[in-house]
Amino acid sequence: MKKIMKAIGSLLLIFAVADFVLSYMGINLTPFFPDGVSRYSPIIIGLIGAGILKADWK
Repeated sequence: MKKIMKAIGSLLLIFAVADFVLSYMGINLTPFFPDGVSRYSPIIIGLIGAGILKADWK
């Protein structure tokens, strides 16, 4: 369980960084979010990924 959650958290962080970088190039990786939420999606997804990595999974 610990390895799976670490992998999911890492993937979410990688996706957040990619979303942030690609947004400056005009590519929206989260078109399913409304415009107001889509602007902050890298922060939201990154915080979820970091929270998963910091959680104590047994």
